[in-house]
Amino acid sequence: MPRFLLVLAVIVLGLFCLAGAEESQAESREKRDMPNWALTSSDFFGWIEELRNHAGYDKIDELARTFWAHFPSASRLGYDSPAPEE
Repeated sequence: MPRFLLVLAVIVLGLFCLAGAEESQAESREKRDMPNWALTSSDFFGWIEELRNHAGYDKIDELARTFWAHFPSASRLGYDSPAPEE
């Protein structure tokens, strides 16, 4: 008998959760914009061109540092993290 009540309670709570999820998902989808899927993490030069289109020349070095931080060759290119200031 206690197992039956436990299973019944889980099913009822699950149905309540699913009913609320549909309403909240519909609200959140209206607020979001479609992301730019044209650029991938391996498309470094695509990101550079995107920054140039938005006149983000001051961020190109930061973008290069972030991009090359994912590769083991980054330490040889001089894009490792700066030494902490004392």
